[in-house]
Amino acid sequence: MFLLKLIALPVALAVTVVKWIGVFLTSFAGVLFYILAGLCFLLAVLSYLMGIHTGAEALRMLVIGFVAFVLPFAAGWVIGVVDALSDSLWDFIRS
Repeated sequence: MFLLKLIALPVALAVTVVKWIGVFLTSFAGVLFYILAGLCFLLAVLSYLMGIHTGAEALRMLVIGFVAFVLPFAAGWVIGVVDALSDSLWDFIRS
């Protein structure tokens, strides 16, 4: 059992570092994607109201904005899975 814990230690350290890097990148990219989503929403609504685009084109821009808004949440879910893996590895090492 001690040998398995000794092998799991570098893996747990690597998963923890990956989690930290993922949280940083997700937070940074989240800000950029939220700005992009807001711009897409404003452009879609204003271009439709001014008659520059048709309803279908404005709807496509709204969909792009929604996808840009949802992507950080999907990345956060992945980071949550990595966090759960990290916690379970550290619990195994401590037991």
